[in-house]
Amino acid sequence: MSQKSFARSLGIRHLVCGSCNGCELEMNALAAPQYDISQEGWNIVASPRHADLLTVTGPMSEAMRLAARRTLDATAEPVVVVAVGDCASGEGTWCGAGSAGAGAGQELQASVVVRGCPPSPDAIREGLRAAATLLDGRNS
Repeated sequence: MSQKSFARSLGIRHLVCGSCNGCELEMNALAAPQYDISQEGWNIVASPRHADLLTVTGPMSEAMRLAARRTLDATAEPVVVVAVGDCASGEGTWCGAGSAGAGAGQELQASVVVRGCPPSPDAIREGLRAAATLLDGRNS
């Protein structure tokens, strides 16, 4: 991986689109001292207007469909969507159950998919690195 991928900070906006919260626990671990993504210049941001990429978890619940679309629309171009977990990829246990539809990553056309139920923090970090590389390619 080139140094160019880490030459700038990366703002990450996380969307919970109906997950069981297993993926969120692993996402939260990324801020812990063991993984500490802030050392790479990456931060979880509260506004999509400050985000370089979106991470999504869970199958897209009916209640989140419009909010997720608005969040994606509010994010500056170029935007990369990272589907975190099997449900977000459309392969999880909860996809199609009750008011849950397809995976959130499928509905928002994710560029990077991190598989696992839940994926490990290391796998999520590798997915974020792949997304950062994509962003660098789109910005050049």
